[in-house]
Amino acid sequence: MTIIVKMPGTCGELAQGFYRGEPVLMTCPIEKFSTAVVSDEFEGVFGLGLKSLAILDKVLGVREFKFGVRLKSELPRGKGMASSSADMAAVAQAVALSIGKSLSPDELGKLCASIEPTDGIFYPGVVVMNPLTGRLIKSIRAQERFQVAVFDYGGEVDTLTFNRRSDFEFPTLADELDFTLTERSALANQNILPKRGLEDLMTFAKDLGAVAVNVAHSGTVAGIFFRADDSHVAEKIAAVRSRFDFLDFMTLTRLAL
Repeated sequence: MTIIVKMPGTCGELAQGFYRGEPVLMTCPIEKFSTAVVSDEFEGVFGLGLKSLAILDKVLGVREFKFGVRLKSELPRGKGMASSSADMAAVAQAVALSIGKSLSPDELGKLCASIEPTDGIFYPGVVVMNPLTGRLIKSIRAQERFQVAVFDYGGEVDTLTFNRRSDFEFPTLADELDFTLTERSALANQNILPKRGLEDLMTFAKDLGAVAVNVAHSGTVAGIFFRADDSHVAEKIAAVRSRFDFLDFMTLTRLAL
């Protein structure tokens, strides 16, 4: 028996703040993953950090576990890319399946939020959710699988100690993805965790034909969104790297739908 579960990470958030007095974020899932493997072909626990081990205990309770567990991730730590949420959700679901259960996204949300504020990657597509409880508030339609160029400002942010909030107030919750909301939220967060040259980056990216720029509200990354069929993204990334030499290009991926 071998069970494999993959959970996506994020490029920060598409927006974060408050809606009707409730803390919320709009997820930005990307096609980079944490992968948990549960198998009877090996023994022991490999690659699990303290948070994933805590989730393992919560799923198992007092049950003795006879399988091996291995966790691998494409997501760097401390960057605002939901590495912990993806790790925990992947481990929780893989272990649950191995003991005859299947956890719903709502159940995964409650589990992950019981350890730390969560990024909602266990819900499919783009959603608005409460990071403190894991509660789904609304699913958001995205028109296409946008290409996302992920850039890093450097350093790390501890999301357990960082105050995960934004002064941004969601005016409404539309059915479709609105990138003007994304950029307004990113700019509002400059008062909390500023990103050097963010407004210039937004203007430069728009001049290149980008759709929008987002940030990790409690992390170090920013994403530039290009149309799914844009065949000149490599040249545009090179232009950004040349103009903003303090940014490190991390990866080109897509919005996970």
